Amino acid sequence: MTVFLLPMMALAACGFLLSAALHWSALTGLAPTWLPLLGEDFRSTLVMGIFVVWFPAAFLAQRMHPTGRGTFSWRALLAGCPPWMRYAAGGLFVYAFVNFFLSVQRVDDGPLSGLRPITGHAMLFYGVAFCIFYSAWQRPRMLEQLQCPQGHRLRHNDRFCPECGASAPPPTPGQE
Repeated sequence: MTVFLLPMMALAACGFLLSAALHWSALTGLAPTWLPLLGEDFRSTLVMGIFVVWFPAAFLAQRMHPTGRGTFSWRALLAGCPPWMRYAAGGLFVYAFVNFFLSVQRVDDGPLSGLRPITGHAMLFYGVAFCIFYSAWQRPRMLEQLQCPQGHRLRHNDRFCPECGASAPPPTPGQE
């Protein structure tokens, strides 16, 4: 499974950079000279690319941090990321929603019309997908399915099985 992480990280990074460049263009109102190279349906391509990286990221998130019980934790999911990357992901989340509410009030014309809310959310999805892939790449143990001696599923931070109370297996030396 880890063989796909680097290509998916590269795809998410490219999508994020393209979204950021188009978002900057939408903010400034200046269409980049390379915009015609993207074709007429560049908005559709940008949005479809989100699904290409987001479905595998969601699958990995479920595998890395099963949420069958307890609460979901972005901190646990992004444990393999450096702190600045976790803060950036949170900042992207806040920015995407603030940007959306500020941009729906404006009416744009021209080649960049309606691009600001799309690219704001695209930056969020591509950026968070990159963080999830990076976290899995840095901590491949998070992809393993842990079980207690009785066979019950465990989360990676469980010390005891919540169902039977058995001790969780110790972490493998050298990992985490």
